[in-house]
Amino acid sequence: MNATSTPRSDLRELGRSAIRTEIAQRAIVLLDEQGFDQTTVEDISTAVGISPRSFFRYFPTKEDLVIGDLMPMGRLVEQALLDRPEDESPWVALRAALVPLVLTAEKDPEDVLRNTRVALSTAGLRAKTIERHTAWAALLAPIIAQRLPDSTRHTAMAADALSQSALACLYVATVTWSSSDRSESYANLLDAAFSAVAPL
Repeated sequence: MNATSTPRSDLRELGRSAIRTEIAQRAIVLLDEQGFDQTTVEDISTAVGISPRSFFRYFPTKEDLVIGDLMPMGRLVEQALLDRPEDESPWVALRAALVPLVLTAEKDPEDVLRNTRVALSTAGLRAKTIERHTAWAALLAPIIAQRLPDSTRHTAMAADALSQSALACLYVATVTWSSSDRSESYANLLDAAFSAVAPL
């Protein structure tokens, strides 16, 4: 019985995930055009073609529609960091670990820019973005700690400081990229942010 129930459950979740993605993609376009605070759940529901009640079955809040579950991307960054050469410096390894984010942005820049503009458009959403980065730092810091010299004092704190600093560079580069005319690549802006901090 378990052998047949699990696939059905997986299929249901796959369907739910696909619907969530479709709702989010359509809603982000509307939020980008009208503004996050100016757009109601009723506006989104009408545009997507569902009832407000159905909307809340997929997203507990309007903010969740924008931010979503971004830990899977954090896991990609974590794995990229684990895959870096052992003799690479922590700072260089952290920059290289962010390549999956850059590749995502380069694959579909218009879509990523739209999502980023909305995610940075209000203080509440920006706070959630920073909260997400804090969760990512918790994944990265233990890996960085293993790369620090044994003689490093306060190893855990140093590793957390490096990880948080790297994600602060990511945030600054993302803000700059989202508000620019894309005359400079996301990767170059990220390199510039890391280079600015490296000598400190």
